[in-house]
Amino acid sequence: MNVSQNPSSKFIWMKAKQDGKSGIQESMNTDFYKTKWMGRNNMMRNIKSENKVKKVTMNVLNHSQKAGINKIIKIGGFFIMLLVFTACSNVENKKEDPLKYVDPFICTKGDNGQLYPGPVYPFGLVHLSPETEGDSHVGYYYEDKFIEGFSHLRIGGAGSRGKGGGLLIKPGIGKFSNKIEKFREPYIKSEEEAEVAYYKTVLESGVKVELTATERVGFHQYSFPEDKKEERYIAIDLSHSYVGMLDASLNVLNNNEITGMIKSKHNNGGGHHRLFFAVVADTPFESFTSWQGDNTEEGQAIRNGNDVGVWLNFPEEGENVIRLKVGMSPISEEQAMFEAKNEIRDFDFDKVRKETAAVWRDKLSKMEVKSDSEEFKTLFYTHLYHSYLVPNNATSSTGEYVRAHHLDTVCKTQSTAPDFTYYSCWSLWDDFRKYTLVSLLEPDVVKNIARSLVDYYGTRPDWITTSNAGDGSWPTPTIRMEFTSPVIMDAYAKGLGDFDTEIAFNGMLRDFEKYSTRNVSAKLEKAYHAYVALKMAEALGKTEYLEELKAGADAYKNIWNKEQKDNQGNERGFFTPDGNPVPDVEEFELYVYEGNLWHYRWFVLHDIDGLVDLRGSKEALSDDLEYFFENDFYMHLNEPDIHYPYLFNLLGKPYLTQKWIRTFTTKEVTQLYHNHGFFDEPIVKRIYRADPEGYIESMDDDAGTMASWWVMSAMGLFQLDPVQPRYLIGSPIFPELTIHHDNGNTFKIIANNVSEDNFYIQSAKLNGKPYNKPWIDYSIIIEGGTIEFEMGAEPNKEWGTGNNW
Repeated sequence: MNVSQNPSSKFIWMKAKQDGKSGIQESMNTDFYKTKWMGRNNMMRNIKSENKVKKVTMNVLNHSQKAGINKIIKIGGFFIMLLVFTACSNVENKKEDPLKYVDPFICTKGDNGQLYPGPVYPFGLVHLSPETEGDSHVGYYYEDKFIEGFSHLRIGGAGSRGKGGGLLIKPGIGKFSNKIEKFREPYIKSEEEAEVAYYKTVLESGVKVELTATERVGFHQYSFPEDKKEERYIAIDLSHSYVGMLDASLNVLNNNEITGMIKSKHNNGGGHHRLFFAVVADTPFESFTSWQGDNTEEGQAIRNGNDVGVWLNFPEEGENVIRLKVGMSPISEEQAMFEAKNEIRDFDFDKVRKETAAVWRDKLSKMEVKSDSEEFKTLFYTHLYHSYLVPNNATSSTGEYVRAHHLDTVCKTQSTAPDFTYYSCWSLWDDFRKYTLVSLLEPDVVKNIARSLVDYYGTRPDWITTSNAGDGSWPTPTIRMEFTSPVIMDAYAKGLGDFDTEIAFNGMLRDFEKYSTRNVSAKLEKAYHAYVALKMAEALGKTEYLEELKAGADAYKNIWNKEQKDNQGNERGFFTPDGNPVPDVEEFELYVYEGNLWHYRWFVLHDIDGLVDLRGSKEALSDDLEYFFENDFYMHLNEPDIHYPYLFNLLGKPYLTQKWIRTFTTKEVTQLYHNHGFFDEPIVKRIYRADPEGYIESMDDDAGTMASWWVMSAMGLFQLDPVQPRYLIGSPIFPELTIHHDNGNTFKIIANNVSEDNFYIQSAKLNGKPYNKPWIDYSIIIEGGTIEFEMGAEPNKEWGTGNNW
């Protein structure tokens, strides 16, 4: 682990290439795990004592008393960050371009985020990025040495084995091969660049590759060296997939147009997606060789099967620069060709790059940050960018779409609503929390996301339930669909519910009734799904369902064991299998999914007061929660407990929310766990960093979930329960942040005197009047106004108390 030993407040930090293994440390010591870290408390005390000397000094919140002049210089894909503290504030009033603070290399090194540097359009269908030789879930690891090609489909931050990787294209110089390991080649790291709407690298052969993208089209620009005219090729491999191919087809139409189809497996082989493509080149190829497995034949235009591809040879006397437009469509090859020729009408690469960048600028400018901290502005806008990657617009430019499980029936968006856009690509068990941010910034998008999910409710087969929701056929890569209902209810509660409420309710009811009860975590999730359906039933006046759904929402109480002790012998109470005692609450993945009983102890988003009653008092539950954090049980690299720091707001101690939120957003912490157990050694570092690792080891971004958590926490606002349109107040990082709403209103968050040390709220004003609630309603934010905090180094234990949630 990298720990700064420079105690000075004036320092220079260089982010350079580092050796060392990445990802989860896989060599598990069995005896070590059997002992269950019995000596953990003593060890952790020693580590914490040592870290008082080795404390990282990079927590650089610049402010009115300790402003920073920071610069990030990018050299060959690496970042040199200069941070020099000065004695005065320098928050500029002019509006900055947010794009200069987006670093697509963040979270691309090792198993730290599982993100990618290639270009994408906001919520676009095409996700174009390099494929390197490692086992990344999204195709790219920052430290890999070889590039296999450039593919067009992926889900950012996906766990497990990843989803996508389809339609791999590779330019180069050399003789024919139908094997990736033969035509892959090293690339020159110092030539690699990435920014919003643009990626560039240079291959060892001298070919410069530049990529940009629109909503449905990937745009490649290959510059071949002047002195290497012979044996120029472009290989198109349809067999590439992170999980495995099911089928593909290829049709060489003429000497600059190719169409086809790819059908690829989903997570661990469950379900599949099917997309059509069209490749249009600005330079004709003079010959081609296609293959199907080991069968290769020059001039064979049509191929079908799993292992299919084509090798295009370009003439020696041709242009040095060759450009490809690659249209994608869930509907047909003809539609993919239409997108390629109409979404980008010519081959002006720079124009397309600038146009896509302009769209991103418009999106990211909806949040305007004023701060001297270049690092935290980089984290903020990069993670805001990451929040716009999933789901994907699966609607054609002519207003058509195909539904999940009904891929052969083409639907018209007009049949749903004049302004309907159909979205696909879901990872809702993880990122249902993210949509509470997206709904603040993109109400029209969220309205159509909710419509798309309700459409899914109305058409999904009877055999599809929340436990196998990634199965079946899909128009895009998809992971899972649990927690569909709170995303729909978030939209409904915020006045964005322009959908068929009967279909929505019936889907929510089925989600609750069919939800698995296989373990403790599933039973807690089932109770929450009952609550969501209950709130919709109440809204629709469906009194006949209220008793059943209220009982379901309260069912979490049936598995509470108030006498259950923790592993240190303290009687605290835990959720346990059927409420029965267990010998070890720290046992991983025995009673819950991806965690232990500590990680689900407060997983009652809908009824914290009920949890208080089970424990006996707010004070007791708050003490337990503080013990949880102080002893490093908190596991930020997975979703179930990431709302826990905000719960102190509901337990009468908002100052502890402020303490722990600032700790996990900006400070060095200790993490004991990865998703499936203990790390071999505790991880001691900042969780969020503006470098290629970006996150701690084994932490996936999970379709923007973790990115949006940091954005909301940096804002100082976090919505606990999507069903209730209310945002808990944390600890704002920036002196000033403005939300520019689509309705023309602005909401400003001001944190006077905020700094690295001044993270406690002393007092607050809402539109000039004293404000003493540790939350704020969505309606107030969307109407516009200003909330102004006075920040200090010591907690005000009275602010934000005494208000009923």
